[in-house]
Amino acid sequence: MGLSCGCRALCARTQLCLGVGIIPGELMRAPTLIVGLSTLALGCQAETERGDCKPGFVRAQERWCIFDESLFPMASEGSEESEDVEGTNSNDGTTSSSEEEPESYVYEPEEASVKLSLEEIERAIEDAILTVRWIDPGKMHNAYDDSESYGDENCPSYDEEYLEERDQFHWRDACTVGAGGSFSGYAYSNYWGDYTSDNGAYDYAGHAYFRGSARVIDGRGNTFIAAGNSSYYERKHYLNGDGTFSQSMFGNFRSDDPQYYGTWLAEDINVSLTHSSTKYAVHADRVDGGFYLYWDASISGLVGEINAIRLSNIYMYSQNEGSMCEIEPSGSISIRDSEGNWYETEFDGPKYFGAAAFPPDCDSCGRVFWRGELLGEICPDFSLLIDWEERPWL
Repeated sequence: MGLSCGCRALCARTQLCLGVGIIPGELMRAPTLIVGLSTLALGCQAETERGDCKPGFVRAQERWCIFDESLFPMASEGSEESEDVEGTNSNDGTTSSSEEEPESYVYEPEEASVKLSLEEIERAIEDAILTVRWIDPGKMHNAYDDSESYGDENCPSYDEEYLEERDQFHWRDACTVGAGGSFSGYAYSNYWGDYTSDNGAYDYAGHAYFRGSARVIDGRGNTFIAAGNSSYYERKHYLNGDGTFSQSMFGNFRSDDPQYYGTWLAEDINVSLTHSSTKYAVHADRVDGGFYLYWDASISGLVGEINAIRLSNIYMYSQNEGSMCEIEPSGSISIRDSEGNWYETEFDGPKYFGAAAFPPDCDSCGRVFWRGELLGEICPDFSLLIDWEERPWL
């Protein structure tokens, strides 16, 4: 062992290294010099011999031990080697690793095919019309109004200020009724029921509004569930008897009250529906009466071979109201089977009031498509759309 070169040079300059004494004339500064020598002695340690690195490591910059990269080849080198091996195996006629993948990991879906005949599609289209007419909004509002009536002065807690400003009852609560039952969630609603308009022109047979997400259990133990919004009215003109109907409903609504068994409220279905129609009575202005209707609806969650239906912009009005084709609507009706396949039927009636529609388009028939492929034509019974007198709902 020995002193480093830097230390030897510094000792030589001060003439104090390796046994040289202190100059007598400099005794007064000896304490300071001795301190400096102490500091110098700490820095001028003898060089330490470094041991060998452990297996798998090599010396770097004569100081640190680092991984020996020669023992760990790069991924690209390994892949090249594996490719060479696979190539050799292929040349030798042996099976490569890519061919050894198990077939169980490969999913081969069944090729989709048409499951319904044109006759079955025609019947399903007619059932779709009846299903849409089955969604009577009056039943939903009656069910909620009946369940809400079991509340008391403490449950639910209504916002009186909101009622004064908006003419709607609003509650947001989670409470139990003293006589039995409970409310949870929130709701905005009003049920105007039967009344005559302020100007006396119309007699309303039903008028209601609901928006919210609520579960209400009445005092009898029946449960009403609503998540969405609904508004509707039905009225007649007091002079000529013309009936006007309007409905807008989106969401899921259910009731297990026995009086609604067999109705749509007893089913767990999702509804998105807009409807307006007028049934003109026979009177001096309209000797033969007349009608106009519009439906845009989709319903899912149905049970059976057809689990979803869609009526898209179905518009139709009578000849005595100016229609050039009262036997066929415009728009389309689609049905979805249990395997998820949609069948869409397009119709060519007048698309709006006063629009033209001529033969052969006006033939009461529509073209059926499956995944863009034309399957043929069907001619459903469109009288189902207008076969009503008092109300359009079944």
